[in-house]
Amino acid sequence: MSAQVADASRLYATLAPTYDDETKFITGIRKRAIEALRLQPGETVLDAGCGTGWCLPMLSAGVLESGHVIGFEPSADMLALARARVAGQTLSNVALHHACGETVVLDHPPDVILFSYTHDLIRSRTSLENILRQAKSGTRIVAASTKLFPSWFFIGNWYLRKTHRMTITNFNGFDRPWTLLAELCAEHSVRTTVPGSRYLFEGRLP
Repeated sequence: MSAQVADASRLYATLAPTYDDETKFITGIRKRAIEALRLQPGETVLDAGCGTGWCLPMLSAGVLESGHVIGFEPSADMLALARARVAGQTLSNVALHHACGETVVLDHPPDVILFSYTHDLIRSRTSLENILRQAKSGTRIVAASTKLFPSWFFIGNWYLRKTHRMTITNFNGFDRPWTLLAELCAEHSVRTTVPGSRYLFEGRLP
């Protein structure tokens, strides 16, 4: 486990019990990200860095019982909540793993990958390369999270950096978090919200 993953695990040990309540404000973009996956029955979808498993029920419903949902999460505290969610909703097509992006081994090659609020993960080239080399050719990728405002809004950017110290250990690329993903995709597009502090990335592997 890298030092960054260890730092993140310590952060989320504290955040886990209240994480879902404290992140209700991102429900809208999370749902838009899942819609952008365009899931089909029978597909395999990966929830990379699945956290408390908030997205898992919708992913499970999208691929139906004939499909597979894989999730991995390095924080044991967050993963425990995800496993409780899966058990509580009897999501029989979901498999969860206690793993980080650098070393995770996937059960099935994914057709679709979701990176939902996983800034540290998508800023790790080692993690992305490990995950994407296990994916199918043409795999669809969607990422959604926070980014810095335009540079002129320095007060807003100060606030974002201050508030996100609780969830992010590496602010590298916080102005354009998707750049490493874009390098690894054959095609991609990015939409940002008004006033520009959230983004939705859509890409496809070669």
